[in-house]
Amino acid sequence: MLLQTLVILLLSSWIVEEYLNNIYLQAYVNEMIQAEGSLIAILVIVCSLGLGVGLLKVLKSTHRQIGALVGQPQASSPTPFASSSKSALDLHPMVAALRADMAHQASMEPLPPLEVKEAASPVPMQVPPNQALVKTMTGTPSTVITGTMPVLKRVNSDQDRNQNSQQ
Repeated sequence: MLLQTLVILLLSSWIVEEYLNNIYLQAYVNEMIQAEGSLIAILVIVCSLGLGVGLLKVLKSTHRQIGALVGQPQASSPTPFASSSKSALDLHPMVAALRADMAHQASMEPLPPLEVKEAASPVPMQVPPNQALVKTMTGTPSTVITGTMPVLKRVNSDQDRNQNSQQ
């Protein structure tokens, strides 16, 4: 494609240079434009309108196909990508992945809110006036699944020691 572009640019520049330096080519082009200028203008307008109508049809067809995909009932399956039966519409892999991800997100329950408490220090400490108090989370969320990849919860080693000592 790049080679074709270079060839077209080379030939176009060659024709322009020939037009500028050849009085016979100038006379020929000027005569043709005067004689058949209206025909050329009509052809350009008709081709532009045909291209516009064709693109509009493609846009409407694509819009209709997307509407049909969105309007289909979503089947709930434990594995969204694995299906033994072939669907009526063959979807592009990216569209199928996006659709499965959207179906999974719609079925997810929201996470419970985490409580944030100030850390209580057993020994009184003198805090400089420009630093804010340190806040810690008291609850840790379980493994959260976003999309198709599980995200592991963050574990604090001090918190594990405290839980083991309480048991």
